[in-house]
Amino acid sequence: MQNECTLVIDEAGNCKMVLTEAAKRLNLTDSPPARASFVLPENVYLRLAFQVIRKLVSDESALAAWTRTWQCLWRVDMRPVGAGILVQRFSNRLAAIDAEVEALNNFFIGA
Repeated sequence: MQNECTLVIDEAGNCKMVLTEAAKRLNLTDSPPARASFVLPENVYLRLAFQVIRKLVSDESALAAWTRTWQCLWRVDMRPVGAGILVQRFSNRLAAIDAEVEALNNFFIGA
């Protein structure tokens, strides 16, 4: 899923896309990305720890990288775009990210 990129262009010419690795390679915009969703641990204590750690360190830090490897259930929270939290839970973060990309594309395209 990370090699796909879906662009949605409205009647006014505004473009929306899910910022996957493929979309980053296209380098279509200088605009800063707006947060559409979060992939977070399901467990409330891990989720709080994850959020605190990620607020304190850069996304490129070793500590942030470590949080991505946690062996726990993950959930996709799409509330930033008004779509709620996906019902399904995922045993690894990459599976959650793939589901997140698919759900966001469906949400923005209206499929």
